[in-house]
Amino acid sequence: MTAWVLGRHAMVGLNYGAPGQAARIAEQARREAGAGPSGAAALAAAVNARALAAVGDLPGARRAVNDVRTLAEQLDGPEAADTWFGYPAQKHAVHLSQTYTLLGDTRAAYQAQDDALALTSSPSVMTRALIAMDTPACLRIDGDPSAAVEMAAAVYDRLPPAYRNSLVHSRAQLLHRHLDGAPRRLLGDALA
Repeated sequence: MTAWVLGRHAMVGLNYGAPGQAARIAEQARREAGAGPSGAAALAAAVNARALAAVGDLPGARRAVNDVRTLAEQLDGPEAADTWFGYPAQKHAVHLSQTYTLLGDTRAAYQAQDDALALTSSPSVMTRALIAMDTPACLRIDGDPSAAVEMAAAVYDRLPPAYRNSLVHSRAQLLHRHLDGAPRRLLGDALA
């Protein structure tokens, strides 16, 4: 239970601009979860991978990705169930999408995005928008800032007003910070 609480707590820092703090808490959650495979251990490793990628610790993030992949492959039953305490394949793919995007590994990110969308059966506005916002970030990395801005603006424009100041907005702002010139202005206008 402690590992779950810490893993979820780490996500708050990760999602709201404190990835260094999130990495420290996720490491603590990972230790609390122990050596065996569990949903809590997988969540902690996934959050740690994202947080380390966000702070630029690429070797650490890659180690955490390997850790979470190994753990996720060993989960079954309630540990892999789509419940509060489970770590299902869909959540795994969502975490990998963001991690690979932050690592700049667009090929793996695009695959994780496809996997996440295929596994997202509910019409989750937030989940689908977060995955969709990873794609323009990858397009920018791949050298197509115009397509990145066009896609990001379209994703943001389709959001219901209640979601426009959410995590999706944070991801769009992160993309905005990595752009310059006309693409930066265009995305800034779309987010205003």
